[in-house]
Amino acid sequence: MFKGFGKISDLKAYFLRSFMKHWAVRISVLILIILIARQPDIELDHQGKIISYKGLVQPTDYRGVTNTSCTADRLTEVKHPYIENTIPAIAKAFELGANTVHLNIHVTADKQIAVFHDWTLDCRTNGEGVTSEQSMEYLKTLDAGYGYRIGEEEVYPFRGKGVGLIPSLDEVLAHFPQHAFLLNMKTAGPEAIEVLGSYLNKLSSEQRSRLSFIGMQSIAEAINEEFPAQMTYSKEVGKRCLVKYIFIGWSRYYPGSCSNTTLVIPEQFGRILWGWPEQFAARAQQNGSEVYLYQKSQPYSKDSDFREQGIGLFTGDMTGLGESQVPSQ
Repeated sequence: MFKGFGKISDLKAYFLRSFMKHWAVRISVLILIILIARQPDIELDHQGKIISYKGLVQPTDYRGVTNTSCTADRLTEVKHPYIENTIPAIAKAFELGANTVHLNIHVTADKQIAVFHDWTLDCRTNGEGVTSEQSMEYLKTLDAGYGYRIGEEEVYPFRGKGVGLIPSLDEVLAHFPQHAFLLNMKTAGPEAIEVLGSYLNKLSSEQRSRLSFIGMQSIAEAINEEFPAQMTYSKEVGKRCLVKYIFIGWSRYYPGSCSNTTLVIPEQFGRILWGWPEQFAARAQQNGSEVYLYQKSQPYSKDSDFREQGIGLFTGDMTGLGESQVPSQ
């Protein structure tokens, strides 16, 4: 049937050898391209930094938590005397070695910016209603520690200890004029974004350089449109960055979506990134970004502390970190 082939089996063997040969060539070429194009080792510019989640938080059971869950009544123990998102907690976090403190913010009814976590007041305070619908003056009258409770026990360790402790962003920046903050704006909508933009406009470029933002994509886009140099991060940015990097990170190309931003990497994704941890961190630093491993919902773990390899730590357990006696950076 085919000249040179005595049997059908000979024909099959020929095509099989040809197929394997071509694939061997293709794989060899691909390996050669990877070796030639591989990013040469880059030296780290600096070691990883520390972001302290909400200043200091208490050990909390986050299992099953959603965006609408109350976490103030899910404490597992009281580890320190501080209430999250308050000036005393922020001060202690910096004292323990944090380079940056993460804070939640809301635009209030009187167009100020309050530092507070929840969309409503009912969970953590003795007040009621939507946080952004209240005035800053009213928020100052509330007990910021009223709703904290250890599990199902009727034990409220901070009740009466948080009166007047909900701060404005103005107060925080005035109290810590040289420190950096990662802000998560909880209030959405055009009016709130306009208030935030107006607030940033009143700050000097040096003051703005100490602020970065994490959270909703709409807020990140609005900030970047008016302040292109402002560092912002959202889940959408993170997905675009990581998907591209996973596929082409072996090459010299570094995605623009991974540049000039604060990259917050969930722990389970780190292991699949090219060059993790040190070379990934070095590439990010070379492109104006800082990388942090997300550890907020668990006790501090030395096993996933890669600061010496350039990966920062986003932690909700600054006291645990201090107790571990890890050398300060």
